[in-house]
Amino acid sequence: MDSFLYDTKTKCPVCGREFTYTKVRMSHLRIREIRKDLYTKYEGIEPFFYDPIVCPNCGYAALNESFNNITEESKKEVLSKITTNWTKRKFSGERTPKKALESYLLSLYCSEIKNDKDIIFAKTCLRISWIYDILGDTANKIKFLKISLDKYEKAYEGNDSFEGEIQLIYLIGELNKILGNRDEALKWFNKVINHPLRSNYSMIVDFARDEWQSLKI
Repeated sequence: MDSFLYDTKTKCPVCGREFTYTKVRMSHLRIREIRKDLYTKYEGIEPFFYDPIVCPNCGYAALNESFNNITEESKKEVLSKITTNWTKRKFSGERTPKKALESYLLSLYCSEIKNDKDIIFAKTCLRISWIYDILGDTANKIKFLKISLDKYEKAYEGNDSFEGEIQLIYLIGELNKILGNRDEALKWFNKVINHPLRSNYSMIVDFARDEWQSLKI
């Protein structure tokens, strides 16, 4: 496991203290499987466990891509709602599923405080559902899949700026399929299959065709 991980330092944008967090050497990894919900299984490690950065000093957490995106008002809210009750603890080093879940739930709570974009909520909740799946907790897996679907739909309908629209459309279809919403899933898979940029996303389009056909049988 140690060969996949390395430590680096950063400064917390909320409390201003420097701390160590752990990153994954992605170039060292080998893909074992890509599931239809785009969960990617690697040999020997779950890289997505390490995406949330958590300050051990104040409890502020966020996905790597949005860690430094926080307003002064939101900083004050984190300090009052999280830090006042926070017990300093370690998040660097190897993360178990339960430690990863803790980091994602903290990140989700901070996203609520920050009023993050729907796409951040959707991604966070989808990954939380994957962890609950690993832990064998079906009820919470379904709960967070439903939240993720709702947020992905709002991101698509709203003014969020993001890359990979076709992947977003596909995920809306796939989550509808998983949750038993057949007609909605077919509608969104069809959008992928006929998307003007479909030639640039061959794997996603192939997945959409496979899923569409499985629902039409």
